[in-house]
Amino acid sequence: MSNRFARFLTLAGLLSLLALVPPAFAQQASPGAAGADVTTEQFRDWEVACPSEGGGNCTMNQVVNDPGGNQPLMQVIVAYPPQLDGPAMTFLLPLGVRLAPGLQLQVGGGEPAQFPYQVCMQQGCRADLPLQPSLLEALRGGNTATLSLIDPRGERIDLDISLMGFTSASQRITP
Repeated sequence: MSNRFARFLTLAGLLSLLALVPPAFAQQASPGAAGADVTTEQFRDWEVACPSEGGGNCTMNQVVNDPGGNQPLMQVIVAYPPQLDGPAMTFLLPLGVRLAPGLQLQVGGGEPAQFPYQVCMQQGCRADLPLQPSLLEALRGGNTATLSLIDPRGERIDLDISLMGFTSASQRITP
């Protein structure tokens, strides 16, 4: 009985976090769509999207392309979810990754942050990383961050995330 309740609480928590991503993902997918009440600003490699009416928080995002084929491979979103006291980074990745090892984010020569996937759905897999102050400062001071994941063959893949414009964009979304 308590195991079922624990699963319910975990699922409820994940679903509440999922509420943050669809608006940001929709903004990236169709920034100029008819009826969209979102304004966007570009800060080098990061796009900031804010509700036009002034209600709600702004988000920042970047689409990372496959280095070999220049096809979108991953989306990175930074926001201030109401459930947390600070910002969080959300990674949207394609299906076909090994879930058990989770992900690793490293900025420069700093200590890597390891974190799990939250959920995989038809559109892809999602992982959230709350940004501790030290990691946020490292991201603001760096040029690139590297997200490491394990592919279906068990090989490590390193994806570079540009941090050009990160500082200005993150200051713009700070509530």
